[in-house]
Amino acid sequence: MPSAGGASTSAQAPGEDDSLVHVAKCLERDDHLGAATHLEGYVRRHADQPMFRFQLAELYLRGASYPEAKCHLEQFVADAQAGPSALQSHLVTAHIKLREIAVNTRDRFGEAFHRGVGLLLLVREQDADSKRDDVFCEEMLCKALRALMEAKEQRPGDSRVRVYLAEAHARAGNRHAAGAERAAARADVVSGALTESERKPLLLRE
Repeated sequence: MPSAGGASTSAQAPGEDDSLVHVAKCLERDDHLGAATHLEGYVRRHADQPMFRFQLAELYLRGASYPEAKCHLEQFVADAQAGPSALQSHLVTAHIKLREIAVNTRDRFGEAFHRGVGLLLLVREQDADSKRDDVFCEEMLCKALRALMEAKEQRPGDSRVRVYLAEAHARAGNRHAAGAERAAARADVVSGALTESERKPLLLRE
C-alpha cells in the first residue's frame, strides 16, 4: 500500500504497521473489501492523513460497498476543502467518484449535484492558470449550471446546492441570482449539511 501524501509509517506502532501489511496482502488477491476492513482501523487511528481515507473509499467502491464509499468520500471532501492544495487537487476526482456512486445507486440528485460541483471545480482550478482557457471555462460553467439547476429541482431546499449555484451564477455574471441562492442557503446554514468551507461564502456581505 503506497504511503498517502508522502506520509511515513516508520514511526508507527507494530500493530498499526501490520494493518497496512494486511491491506497489501488482501490487494494481492483482489480482496478489496478485506483490504478495506484492515484499512478502516488505520484510518480511524490516523484521521490526520486524509489520503488514506481517500484510498479506503476507493477500496469500498471497487467492492461495490457504496454506502461506506460515499461516507468516506464525503468526509474526505470536507477535509480536503480545508486542507493544503495537494489535497484540494483531489476534489474533482472525489466528486467524480461520488457521482459514480450516485449512478450505481440510482440517486438522481447525487448524480446531478456531484457532476455540477466537479465541473465548477474544474473552472475554479483554471483561476490560477496563467494560460486560462476562457472558452473551456465558459463551456464547463454552462454545464455546471445545468447540472446544479437539475439538482435543485430534485431538492429545492438543499443548502449545498444553493451554495454552489451561487458561485456558478456569480462566475456567470448574474449577481442577483447568486445573491438569491446565498440567501436561501443562509436560511438553512445550521440545519443543512454544509461543510465548514462551504459555510464561509455565506458570511460575506452581498
